Amino acid sequence: MASKPDLAGLLIAIALVLVAAGCSKKSSPAETRGDPRPLAIYAVNYPLAYFAERLAPEQAEVVLPVPPDVDPAFWKPSPEVIGQYQNADVILLNGAGYARWTDYATLPATRTVVTAEGCRESFLPSGVGLKHQHGPDGEHAHGDTAFTTWLDLRLALCQARHVRDALVDLVPSEEKAIAARFSELASDLTELDARLRAAAAAWGDRPVLASHPVYQYLADAYDLQIESLHFEPTEPLDSDALRALDAARENHPGKLMLWEAAPPEATVAELAKRGVEAVVFDPVSVPPPTGDFLTVMRVNAERFGCATGSEACP
Repeated sequence: MASKPDLAGLLIAIALVLVAAGCSKKSSPAETRGDPRPLAIYAVNYPLAYFAERLAPEQAEVVLPVPPDVDPAFWKPSPEVIGQYQNADVILLNGAGYARWTDYATLPATRTVVTAEGCRESFLPSGVGLKHQHGPDGEHAHGDTAFTTWLDLRLALCQARHVRDALVDLVPSEEKAIAARFSELASDLTELDARLRAAAAAWGDRPVLASHPVYQYLADAYDLQIESLHFEPTEPLDSDALRALDAARENHPGKLMLWEAAPPEATVAELAKRGVEAVVFDPVSVPPPTGDFLTVMRVNAERFGCATGSEACP
């Protein structure tokens, strides 16, 4: 005769199944806070915030809480701001050693996306370790790893793809709309990539100078021979800087020099005396005064293409 089922054991088994099902679901503050506030998407730099703004549904708020006069790479947020990141629905990190504060803050792993992870086999060395200061950020070193990954537009596209996947995971009902917006963003980034490749190909293997060590991924992606110095666009070149420039040009006689922002007229004149053209190529790490990531990068491509001869000059 069959034995009676063990009712207590059955109830325990059902409870364990329900608990397991609950644990397998990735919850977010939006699902548990019980109010109509928009989804909170926090980013550590402007390119990631821009990608999120292009892709996110209307009921989302993209936040980059870095003061406008501070480089996000070296910013140190207050405990209150770290708390805001911790309570966000999605936290977008860059990876490649960007924003060192994230190494020490406790961020929820299930809601954190390291966007450059898996986009290439290894990241590039910065090539610099010298401490220096620019702007109000205080003295800092760039570290061992180069982190302006998005200046390789194919790598930027990979990072944007990870942003897309995170948003679809958060709001699956918006998958088709997010996919459509991603398609438009991918087209824009691919077009920029093609323009930069044409400009670099027109320049060939001739050397290029850079005012600051932020162009490692640009050089790697577009096969540019870039030698970096440590000049600030806000400061005119003094005698020491000019000697450093002349010394660099002995082994790397570049006739183009990339700048993060427009240098002073006196600097442009000193460069011109040496047969060097200053070309502004803004890394777009922070929100621009006008326009957005795409418009600034298009201007970068236009300036660079004009300087190398791949595009007509305006």
